[in-house]
Amino acid sequence: MTAYAHLDPAVRAHVDLPERERIEHIRVDRWVNYPRARQALDKLEELLLFPKRARMPNLLIFGASGMGKTMIIEKFVRAHPPRFDETIGIHHRPVIAVQMVASPDEGRFYHRLLSVIGAPPPTRATLGQLETQALRLLQEIAPRMLVIDEVQNLIAGTYREQRRMLNLLRFLGNELRIPLICLGSHEARDAIRGDAHLNSRFEPYGLPPWRHDDDFHGLIGGLLCSLPLRFPSELTDSALKRLVEINGGITASIFRMVIDLATDAILTGTERITPTAILDHRVAAPTTFAAA
Repeated sequence: MTAYAHLDPAVRAHVDLPERERIEHIRVDRWVNYPRARQALDKLEELLLFPKRARMPNLLIFGASGMGKTMIIEKFVRAHPPRFDETIGIHHRPVIAVQMVASPDEGRFYHRLLSVIGAPPPTRATLGQLETQALRLLQEIAPRMLVIDEVQNLIAGTYREQRRMLNLLRFLGNELRIPLICLGSHEARDAIRGDAHLNSRFEPYGLPPWRHDDDFHGLIGGLLCSLPLRFPSELTDSALKRLVEINGGITASIFRMVIDLATDAILTGTERITPTAILDHRVAAPTTFAAA
């Protein structure tokens, strides 16, 4: 019989490490496949291969904070790394991901975009100069997709500021003829709806909170297989239901609780997460950290 057969093969090598190293491994970010995330990745792959045309299709991935939107994009970006073209000395980047600035401002957005592609703009550049530089470099880099995270930040500005930023996004999509992928909370849908022409090109794709169903069982099963505990964690239906309810169905909160319980299982020597550990768990009050 295979040792530690309850774990993914790649995880088994970590099980006999010292406690500290196993806990470090438990606490790293990890990807766990589940249907909604896989569907989102499939949609992104389809858009990446979409031929250039005047009106490119776009995608809006929205959901509550902690539902895994950014992790989906990070996995997608890792699957499509930059490629260096030795003949012209340029890194071609299939996917460029940038975060929307805290409040809508075209100049600040261009500054951030240029920084992401490794080209800090000149000081005191005008908006026109920033736009020209960004377009020239983007055309050289030849991205096939532009991802904008935290799109709900648009609604922090005035109506006029929102309109100008939405016009900028539409301009970039039209000029580069690449799909735009926007990520954000439910308010992100309201932000995109501020431009009827832009909104008509976006397919909304929601990541709803988890419910106690077969998909959730699959998610937790995949997560447990990635944690180097020496014994299998056999969770009851009531424990899984409690795990959903206590965390409001939010992926990040669920993962954090399971990781905390796995850490306790190593430190106490139980080496498994038990139903009792979940049923008796109390959510700690949020901790306020002083700014560094």
